Amino acid sequence: MSVELTPHDSAVRADRATQLALTLARELWVVKDRLLVLEAVLASEGFAGLSARIDAFQTDEATRAAIDAERKRFIAEVTAALDLPPDRQV
Repeated sequence: MSVELTPHDSAVRADRATQLALTLARELWVVKDRLLVLEAVLASEGFAGLSARIDAFQTDEATRAAIDAERKRFIAEVTAALDLPPDRQV
């Protein structure tokens, strides 16, 4: 038996972790799609080998600090979504 879950299924609405996983997967796909399109556009404009250049790129300290701060903010936001609202605390 195969059960396909969508964000509208009652099982998903009842399970916060599953809802979070599906929401993150959907958002990740949007970012991945836009990145692939961006790389294709840049390649068509003469930026060949862009993926290798991105992989080899070394950030400076200020950029690394900004990326780290954004990562921490993102993780806090995602984990907060798993917390029960104050009125539903056990």
